Amino acid sequence: MGNCMKSTDPLTASLPKSISIDTTAIKESGVPIIFVIGGPGAGKRTLCMKVAEKYGFNDIISSDVIRNEVSKRTEKAFTLARLLSEGQLVPSAILVELIAAKMLQHVQDKKGFIVSGFPREKCQAKLFDKEVRRPNLVLVLNVRNSVMSDRLMAKSVKATERLSINFEYIKKQIEDFHKRNKLIVKYYRNLVVLIDAEPDTMTVFEKACESIDNILVEFPGFEANRPATSNAARSRVVSK
Repeated sequence: MGNCMKSTDPLTASLPKSISIDTTAIKESGVPIIFVIGGPGAGKRTLCMKVAEKYGFNDIISSDVIRNEVSKRTEKAFTLARLLSEGQLVPSAILVELIAAKMLQHVQDKKGFIVSGFPREKCQAKLFDKEVRRPNLVLVLNVRNSVMSDRLMAKSVKATERLSINFEYIKKQIEDFHKRNKLIVKYYRNLVVLIDAEPDTMTVFEKACESIDNILVEFPGFEANRPATSNAARSRVVSK
């Protein structure tokens, strides 16, 4: 269930509906911002970490940011924990502010940002664009439902050393992702590059790098500092 509409829950009604931090430094930073979105098990975290290592970007994993906030002993943390336990998304204003706050911690580094698992809803994308700024690239990791299910099952078995999987929960996770994702892709249609995320990790990484190289020509400082890339590689465009 989304959180773009006003909630009738008195607990969530107490949460802020807009962000309360000054994001001017991010708006004026002149660094690339890249979003990586994809279904559960698509490989977002792995890709973001590899990209951050290659280009020197700051990687922001939305699930880690949320988990860190929930671990705090605050009323807001309690509310977020309850929402997550009920399968709901973190309210847009909360998540956008958490992402922006993380960016502000590193904005003086003058590095780019690659954000995994964000936005999760169209309203989060619109709020980020309004309160922070529009991203420069949105990488969408395409994975078939059956592959996502297999990856999630393998991950569950590896983590617990036993087959303790709720198949209906996995199915619902994937269905909910598709419902939300098609609206995000449409909203960011001029920034989206679709990446086939079913091959091996290195193949997916190389395809993502081709798209990143294409936008970095607009950032002279990054063009000079990043690893050398051939003109042939820079000219390749990932099919949309």
